[in-house]
Amino acid sequence: MSYLRNPSFEAPDIAPWTRMNQAAAVQYKIWGTSDARSGGAVLVMSTSQMEGSVCQDFTATGPPPSISCFAWVRSASQSPVKGSLAIWDLGANRSVATRFTATPEWRLVTCTMDTAGSGPRQIRIEFYLRTINHELWVDSVNAF
Repeated sequence: MSYLRNPSFEAPDIAPWTRMNQAAAVQYKIWGTSDARSGGAVLVMSTSQMEGSVCQDFTATGPPPSISCFAWVRSASQSPVKGSLAIWDLGANRSVATRFTATPEWRLVTCTMDTAGSGPRQIRIEFYLRTINHELWVDSVNAF
């Protein structure tokens, strides 16, 4: 079961997803579309500054001492969109990231991180954009 809330963006409220890096430059919304990877909605995000991001924080408890995340991404147009999927262990102030180039076809992106300790860990899942002024669609994000 995923640690994330609203992982497929089916709830009308975008919370608990939030803008993080370059927050003022990031536009994001939930958009209903028949082209969603699953269900009927996607997260649409874009940025006017490099490395603008959208994230969600959660507390991971107990073993195993690792977090894996996967998400489906695609470009909203024929133009490729470059970005990365990152996992942050906030207590240890470290992260791992997987870079991707989204095309008009849905693509699965995965990332795994060994975390510090076996007790509760503060974790952040974050999508960064390196292509400015182009929309990225995100759907079916899961962290476990």
